[in-house]
Amino acid sequence: MNIDEFLNHIKTNVLDVTIPDTSIILSDRDGFVLGKNIDKNSSVDNVVDSSLLSTFSSCTDQASKLHAGSNKSIVSYFNDRIVVHIIVSNVILSIVTDTDANVGLILGTQNDLISSLKNLSQSIQVDIQDM
Repeated sequence: MNIDEFLNHIKTNVLDVTIPDTSIILSDRDGFVLGKNIDKNSSVDNVVDSSLLSTFSSCTDQASKLHAGSNKSIVSYFNDRIVVHIIVSNVILSIVTDTDANVGLILGTQNDLISSLKNLSQSIQVDIQDM
């Protein structure tokens, strides 16, 4: 399964496909985009760039210093969208959706998303070590 198929699988099988205007972006900790599944009605491609994605990595590292355990996700609320970042090792899954979306539903699928991403994260780690 390639990354595009993987992201489509996550969007259709793990997340609720009835959430309007939902896009998924998969990146590494430096903000390099590995793949994306952008909703056709979305302007996410124009808004989400690598600086936003890499900033999350820095923020989650800082949040983990609060002595409350490691940070697994961050939810950001904007005027016109909600961004949920979920981190698994060296891979970040960003879910960008409409402000009417059920964030609890997205966070409720977090464990399923993490288990889906573990294999991908491990294979990326192996590829990095082989370089």
